Amino acid sequence: MKIYKILAVLLLACVQTACDFLDVVPDNLATLDIAFNNKASAEKYLATCYSYVPTYGGQYENPGLAAGTETWYYSAHDPTGGWSNRWTHYIARGFQNTQSPLANYWDGDNGGKGLFKALRDCNIFLEYVEDRSRVSGLSERERLRWLAEVKTLKAFYHYYLLRLYGPIPIIDENLPVTATPEEVKVKREKVDDVVKYIVDLLDEAVNDLPPRITLNIVEDGRLTQAAALGIKAETLLLAASPLFNGNADYANFVNQDKEPFINQTYDRNKWKLAADAAKAAIDNAETNGVKLYNIKTDIATELPDELLYGLHVRGAVTERFNSELVWSVGKQNTYDLQRWSMARLSPTMDNVPENMLYGAAGSVYAPTLTTVERFYSKNGVPIEEDKEWIDNGWYNNRYNTQSITSADRYNMKEGERTAILNFNREPRFYGSIGFDRGTWFGSGWVLPENDPHYIKGRSGELGGIRKTGVRSITGYYAKKINHLENVVSRDRTHLEEYPFPILRLADLYLMYAEALNEAEDVVNEDVYKYINLVRNRSGIPGVKEAWKDHSIHPSKPSTAEGMREIIRRERLIELAIEGHHYFDVRRWKTASKELSQPVLGWNIEGEDEATYYQIRTIYIPPVFTNKQYLWPLKEESIIKNSNLIQTYGW
Repeated sequence: MKIYKILAVLLLACVQTACDFLDVVPDNLATLDIAFNNKASAEKYLATCYSYVPTYGGQYENPGLAAGTETWYYSAHDPTGGWSNRWTHYIARGFQNTQSPLANYWDGDNGGKGLFKALRDCNIFLEYVEDRSRVSGLSERERLRWLAEVKTLKAFYHYYLLRLYGPIPIIDENLPVTATPEEVKVKREKVDDVVKYIVDLLDEAVNDLPPRITLNIVEDGRLTQAAALGIKAETLLLAASPLFNGNADYANFVNQDKEPFINQTYDRNKWKLAADAAKAAIDNAETNGVKLYNIKTDIATELPDELLYGLHVRGAVTERFNSELVWSVGKQNTYDLQRWSMARLSPTMDNVPENMLYGAAGSVYAPTLTTVERFYSKNGVPIEEDKEWIDNGWYNNRYNTQSITSADRYNMKEGERTAILNFNREPRFYGSIGFDRGTWFGSGWVLPENDPHYIKGRSGELGGIRKTGVRSITGYYAKKINHLENVVSRDRTHLEEYPFPILRLADLYLMYAEALNEAEDVVNEDVYKYINLVRNRSGIPGVKEAWKDHSIHPSKPSTAEGMREIIRRERLIELAIEGHHYFDVRRWKTASKELSQPVLGWNIEGEDEATYYQIRTIYIPPVFTNKQYLWPLKEESIIKNSNLIQTYGW
């Protein structure tokens, strides 16, 4: 195997003075000998290797949550800066840079974890634990599992860096302390080489991982075979996507030998590899008990179907280590995420001190109007092509309002009025999105007949804007990521933390459908099957049926091109507000269009129906250019390591 060298981002500083950390085998071997002397201390080092997993539920850390335009913050307009200290949201506003990069996972600052430091620690762990003379008390079976876990983490950290930066150095093993300054001046490797390294490492590790977690209390969050296979599928899907598969826009992004970092020849077989990997992950997960989350069977509730269909997708995200979760780690900062997205609901909240509400029901993490309009109609097709929406004039008049009747009592407050846009939508819309006069199941509400909680979102109302920086800037609320058992009241504030999904089964189904659709000329029946599994779970008709009966484009599902459009939209709906949109539009190379559109919402300063329901342009992002598809390296790093090439365009 080719041996790759360890990265030294701060090379000159390391050579001339001292470093916070030196990416070589540290000169503290006595300490490491102690760390790997026995099972208990070595297990702590294993936990250290896990500790670098990016915080997927962290608004400050996960670019997917705030670097795009799927959601928007009031903070962008808060002159006090009260909520503007969100590194990823600065990226959405066009502030990514080379002097002090935001969400910097390369160096480990400005909201990003140091993933090259993570790779160093993983390599140290592998070196010591592979030595059978070390770690007393560790059985061979445990040793093999630990090694497989850290190899998988090592592959995952490479994948995460690849997704952000494209070509990266491959950190196969650490150099000794005797390495020369020139030896540690590593280079970025071609994307295809990085992908191969990740896949090979996962293939090497997967069979020594457990098929499932059995000691849930102490081991939930540790890697399984399905998780490793899922990471492999994600990596190959990324490699097959337009960003890295024949991307001519990056033809001039070349290495020292003038060879493109990104292969310039489109290779359809990459989609086949991705499809096979996704199917293998699905088969393994299902064999070992992973299944689409169903709140009715998983927690044995007897709620009406009108509510249950919307709650399935919400529970799939927020229910701790539920049946659909393939992998996540820890609490993932979901307390903070929920307190900034939860709507102010109960009248008892009105008497809670303002500083308490400031931190318990902030509502500042808000879906945009574009996100809201992306959800299907109740018939399972886009609202702009639904025959019923067009024939009844609902689409052209969607920003007008109408009265709420008993037919909609589970999703809206009967007798009130809200936008036509909020009526006749699919269940995932009501499970994911909160809106003015919309109900909010949970937070102490038992049944919708028992005076349900609902949002009063207009200025001066309970859930509306109270002061600068507080409440939804768009008039919509991220209901999906709030646990059903959250309670915020004068007497009690309880936010149920949960492991924010890194990978769940519905995501794997949609990965497989996408890759299989791109791999073949004719739409394979499995493409329909796995999309329909996701749709049917939420009470939505199958693709062929829905388009045939309800769309003005009934033949769309019959072609690979039509299914590409459907699959992409399905991903953006099913995985909405989970941090996928930003990464998906980048790998599809549609971000230049998607992320350049104005950010729209209701006029939240309106105090009544007529003034509130006016579309307002909240922000016009700078044009998303080709260079923004891949992130820059810090300029200081380029100066200190002449072998590092800056990302194209930066």
